[in-house]
Amino acid sequence: MTTTEGTVGDVTRLAPQDADFVYHEREHHISNSTGIYLFDTTAEAAPITQAEAVEWMRPRLGYSGVFTRRLRHIPLALDYPSWVPDPTLDLSDHVIVERVDGPGWDALRHHIARFSGKPLDLTRPPWQLHFLTDVTGIDGLPDRMTVAVLRCHHSSGDGLAARDLALRIFGRTDDHPPVPQPTAGWSATAELVKAVGRLPRQWRDFHRGLTDSGEGARRVAEQIETGAIAPAPPRRPATRFNTAITSDLTFDVVSFSPSDIRAVRAAVEGATFNDVLLATISGALSAYLTEKGETPPSSLAALVPMSLRGTRPGVADHPDGNRANHLALMAVNLHTDIDDPIQRLHAVSASVRAEKNRHRNPDVQATAARIDTSPSWLLRLVIRLEGLRNRPDDTVESVNTMVSNIPWTGEDLILRGAPLVRSFGILGVIDRVGLRHLIVSHHDDEIEISFCADTAMMPDTDRYKTLLTQSFRALVECAAAPDMPGPSSDSRELSRNRPVRP
Repeated sequence: MTTTEGTVGDVTRLAPQDADFVYHEREHHISNSTGIYLFDTTAEAAPITQAEAVEWMRPRLGYSGVFTRRLRHIPLALDYPSWVPDPTLDLSDHVIVERVDGPGWDALRHHIARFSGKPLDLTRPPWQLHFLTDVTGIDGLPDRMTVAVLRCHHSSGDGLAARDLALRIFGRTDDHPPVPQPTAGWSATAELVKAVGRLPRQWRDFHRGLTDSGEGARRVAEQIETGAIAPAPPRRPATRFNTAITSDLTFDVVSFSPSDIRAVRAAVEGATFNDVLLATISGALSAYLTEKGETPPSSLAALVPMSLRGTRPGVADHPDGNRANHLALMAVNLHTDIDDPIQRLHAVSASVRAEKNRHRNPDVQATAARIDTSPSWLLRLVIRLEGLRNRPDDTVESVNTMVSNIPWTGEDLILRGAPLVRSFGILGVIDRVGLRHLIVSHHDDEIEISFCADTAMMPDTDRYKTLLTQSFRALVECAAAPDMPGPSSDSRELSRNRPVRP
């Protein structure tokens, strides 16, 4: 997500990885990131109004190109779309003030859920900032709050970029960067002519990419044979969360004690915070499906994004060029078929290491880099054909749910002088992945899992919230037991990077 570099007001062509989110966009496949910030407005004389919110946001538009640029497409998709300054920007289309109708946590989350599942208008700058006023009656929080909900499209930046953007706009400084003025025009005809001129180079790059990725795939196959890396994940049994979603979503948040997580980590060598929470989700998901009489015949898996920044040349800590997303999508075996909580954690931790090792492998990355040189028309065509493909109802490609992770820094935020008291994020659901989780860590003093689900698939979020808590407590209690079990044989195989599927 571009911030205040010189390109904020310029025309910038999307990288293929970012355009992928645009081409996948449809009614039940929405690629938005959502951050939710609760501010203590008990001392305010009156809540913020629509006009005040618009004027509050206006000087902050210079923090990112996402605020002032929209997507324009090249005719015939001969090249990737471009971010273009929007001369018709109307902040009232993006800044929205609403009063929450009723007290309590349920009233707030139901209000947020009503608009969080809706797509952003990609003919305008792809963001919205909702201010929800008169939020009251939530246990443990101030008497009256205003809740800010920042939504941005994934093509403009990943979750970390969206988090960092919120840190800037809600920061304590009054010295904001200047709002960019457009420095270049955009003409569909002129861009079409330029795209035609780039076709020979695109073809050469595509041919080179096919050759390089083919060679990478060959070397990957050799390393799988020798056991240097694990093979690609297998298909998984489909669950109630792996069908088409409806238009209604729901979400909730559960907190965990960092000291308890550290105690579990200490009991399992090599386990990370994320491993502990993945094992927690595994236990809760297994228990939820079992209670529904839908125990899967084999283990389920989670899609776990991993940042690739700094792992190879061209993927730096700071985004290179105009690329906004630098992610590998790991498919981590959750080992939901293991009943013992500690043995399950051993297995999950080993599977995470195997997947990280696989995705950090230069040859695996070279194989995945085929998208870097794919022509835009081909990428769009492949995605459309993929959407038409008939899929078996009893299995899924490789994952059943999603678990992402964001370290949530910058708690010292304000809204018109009102201090931040709590913040978290949610991941909207998509077709065939109707349950998604986001792990949020707050300066090591609180860890939360937010989960978002299709309401028809999970009408009882309170029950799943309870099962997450129970799954975590089982891990804590087993870790403290004197006869705690060691890793299973499968876990030891994975730890040695033998060719056991992750």
